[in-house]
Amino acid sequence: MHQSIGKGLSSLRVGQKIGLGYAIALGIAFSGTIAGFKIGHYYQQQAEIREEHARNEVELLYRLQSSILQTRTHQQRLIPLTQDPQKFEDEYSHLLKHSAAIQDLWAEIRAFKTTFSEVHEEEHRKTLSNFVQAYERVPERYLRELDRQVERVRALDLTSPQAAEQARALLLQFSNSELALDFDSTSDNLSSLIDHAQAEFKEAKQGQKEASQVAERIVIVSIAFSGAIALLFAVLTSRAISHPIQALTRVARRSTEESNFELRAAIKQDDEIGSLAHAFNQLIEAVQQLLQQQKDANEKLELYSQSLETKVEVRTQELNHKNIQLQQLLEELQNTQIQMVQSEKMSALGQMVAGVAHEINNPVNFIHGNLAHVQEYSHNLLTFINLYQKYYPDPVPEIQAEAEELDMEFIQTDLPKLLDSMQIGTDRIRQIVLSLRNFSRMDEAGFKLVDIHEGLDSTLLILQHRLKDKSDRLPIDVIREYGELPLVECYPGQLNQAFMNILANAIDALEEASTKRDSQELEDKPSQITIQTSVTSANWVKIVIADNGTGMPEAVRKRIFDPFFTTKTVGKGTGMGMPITYQIITEKHGGKIDCYSQPGEGTRFVLQLPIQQQERNG
Repeated sequence: MHQSIGKGLSSLRVGQKIGLGYAIALGIAFSGTIAGFKIGHYYQQQAEIREEHARNEVELLYRLQSSILQTRTHQQRLIPLTQDPQKFEDEYSHLLKHSAAIQDLWAEIRAFKTTFSEVHEEEHRKTLSNFVQAYERVPERYLRELDRQVERVRALDLTSPQAAEQARALLLQFSNSELALDFDSTSDNLSSLIDHAQAEFKEAKQGQKEASQVAERIVIVSIAFSGAIALLFAVLTSRAISHPIQALTRVARRSTEESNFELRAAIKQDDEIGSLAHAFNQLIEAVQQLLQQQKDANEKLELYSQSLETKVEVRTQELNHKNIQLQQLLEELQNTQIQMVQSEKMSALGQMVAGVAHEINNPVNFIHGNLAHVQEYSHNLLTFINLYQKYYPDPVPEIQAEAEELDMEFIQTDLPKLLDSMQIGTDRIRQIVLSLRNFSRMDEAGFKLVDIHEGLDSTLLILQHRLKDKSDRLPIDVIREYGELPLVECYPGQLNQAFMNILANAIDALEEASTKRDSQELEDKPSQITIQTSVTSANWVKIVIADNGTGMPEAVRKRIFDPFFTTKTVGKGTGMGMPITYQIITEKHGGKIDCYSQPGEGTRFVLQLPIQQQERNG
């Protein structure tokens, strides 16, 4: 299985590999983020259902307790009204309304107790069920007995003082009966159930807050994990493309430096790189055959040197000319290989940067857009709280205690600051995303009118991590002395690549210089990169990039634009950064680039670019 997948991948084209790696990386990041949001939403939804259930229970028990107390109160009021039949009947009609409400509420409680589902609610459900079972018949018996006593009172002649006194005695005796006391105990037991339900409500409310925090953590972890996996796939895709090219480059360099034409490049892929390796092997074989032919010809020339001196000289010149052509062809092939490696790296980097910037930009715009509403809502709520405190400065103890526990004064002061800091943070992220997109410019293959300063600033932002202070040196200061420049017609991505190569070399030079100076020297003469821009004529602009590093000798300065020439350690530089920069400025844009440097006085690159490109072939 693993071998079949490897063969399938090796048969893909370079562009297809980049697209496949990019699609897998984005797919993992998108699916991981969606999964995190769904899991978090599930936990929060369960917490909201539990809170709503607890709130309904508290409200239902409060209503039942209120109806029982109202019924008991109206029953007590009947006792002194026995002398006034009309008021007696009116009071009794109010009592009947509350008694009907009690019957309806008992039915609601019987239905409500079946809605408990979670394991931690089972004990509370049993408590409610036991209460209903113990007191369900008490209200009915109480009301029926009360109705019977009222009928006895109605049978008396209440206009007579003796009858009224007898009616009062009947009602008073009923009020103190065991059935009435059971009815009262129903209200008392409801109080404990209400306290328990309120505790459940508070716990459910707290659980909702915790569920929101858990949901937020799940989303953050899923985004981070998905991003890490996506980055891993991007790195693997880049390696899958760059490693074969680097291996081919090493073989080409060895064959040139060692003049060993027995070497062959390994062909492991069926894509453009495999075709290039196959063509390289054919070229090496052709060179080897020509060298062998030259050797054979030299041997023959030695045998016939006396008679064929003129022909030998002509033949030797032809062979030398062919050797020179072959050497030039090898050098051109090496330059093409290095440029292809660099082009593919920048293409993969640009696609990845543009994709990451796009994926980050969507959620950041969503957050940034909603922050204005959050700030407005928060301002309205804080205004409402201030207005409430103004007209009700002495709240009830429970509200006062809750306000002190929440520290409302601190929240009112700190919440606007938090929202402002979040606004600043999202603005910063959007600026970084914009700079990444400006640097990549993958969608601009032709000449475009661009702002040179925007390209310089985007490149500096990419290199910002190298400009900050480190354990072994102070930060590198960047001094921008920008002039008023018009829009320049150029290849934006290639021009940004040239800026990147020059600035990266400047940073390398300053880092090397800082290792040779002590802390006092670094404070007296801090590391600096100066960037100056200006218009030199009607159709030319000039960009000067200078550093105050150690500079370079004249012998090194003359060779900085030679392919494969580098003064850096093995593995740190390829020697193709400045030649590619020279090609971008002079051949691609018809411009000029000069380097001025002396040991101990730093290095200065002067770039001149036409504002408008003339019609040129290629």
